Amino acid sequence: MRDEPNLDDNERTMYRRPSIKSNFKSAIATLRNKLGRSILTHASFEGRVVFGPVPSRRLGYSLGINNVKCKICTYDCVYCQAGQTTCRSTCADCCLSPYELHSLVKETIEQLQNKKTHIDYISFIPNGEPTLDSNLSKEIAVLREFGYNIAVFTNSSLLWNDTVRENLLFADYVSVKVDTVNEATWERLNRPHSRLRFGRILEGIREFADLFQGVLTTETMLIKNFNDSLEEVGEVGEYLNTVRRKVSYFTIPTRPPVEQYAVPPETGKLEELAGFIKRTIPQSEMLCCPESGDFIAAGTMEEGLEGILAVHPMREDAVEKLVRSKGGSKDNLEDMIRIGLIHKVVYKGDCFYVGNH
Repeated sequence: MRDEPNLDDNERTMYRRPSIKSNFKSAIATLRNKLGRSILTHASFEGRVVFGPVPSRRLGYSLGINNVKCKICTYDCVYCQAGQTTCRSTCADCCLSPYELHSLVKETIEQLQNKKTHIDYISFIPNGEPTLDSNLSKEIAVLREFGYNIAVFTNSSLLWNDTVRENLLFADYVSVKVDTVNEATWERLNRPHSRLRFGRILEGIREFADLFQGVLTTETMLIKNFNDSLEEVGEVGEYLNTVRRKVSYFTIPTRPPVEQYAVPPETGKLEELAGFIKRTIPQSEMLCCPESGDFIAAGTMEEGLEGILAVHPMREDAVEKLVRSKGGSKDNLEDMIRIGLIHKVVYKGDCFYVGNH
């Protein structure tokens, strides 16, 4: 053994500490790398957890995080673009380890940076309700390392819960859903879990808005014969004017909904509503056009496309452009359809590709 210098006990401890610290950090790095490799080769995670980035009408290019188990949600909205809810629940679950998510995002960002692909946000926008993930705040914390703003899109049904509110306080941007303030309409439109109480949800949104220091926006989906009357929208506006928010967005379905009858208001009605909203709801905006911009995918064409389509149906021309950018062809799409990964649907005269859940 090599002799140490002639030091007293305190100095000897200080002399050894750097090597101990260095060895510890090295061991942790090795463990994380092994964990990352293990996760990235696990079939259940391929292309499903991290997707995009996808173009967003509000956030630019957003790297999506699908952080809940497939189609677990507190709602089963008639207009949902991610398909029917397979498990309606209000119980939080550990859907994904924060370290698993960190490894997956790190791998994706490295691939995108090598291609000089721009990202504006990392967004939790799964095919279920993101606040059902009990690790949400920890996942947001570990993703801070990458230096991007973090957004969460929630249906707001659990904001009455103190833990859920606290988890969301870690985000930079939170979008909350307010489709209606009429309980009967809420039952028909959002088809909530039986344990939820509508009045408490509306109170929870206000309470969260008063606490949150980031950017808070609201979203209202307008559906024909559900919530498209002036009376319904007027009541929504009265409520929104009591909520501390940056902007309220009013949208219509632009992609295939779970129920074929969930369609936008007629053109004349939509124009009437747009004028009414502009006059009566300050800080409001209508979003009636599909997003513009190219979809991007890290990894293989199949993984990237399947990950996006699990959450976000895409128009045929956008899919074909993405496939070409990855060196694929229509034959690859047909193979994915044949083995049951994706399928095609027609909505309002346009052809869309949709993920199989």
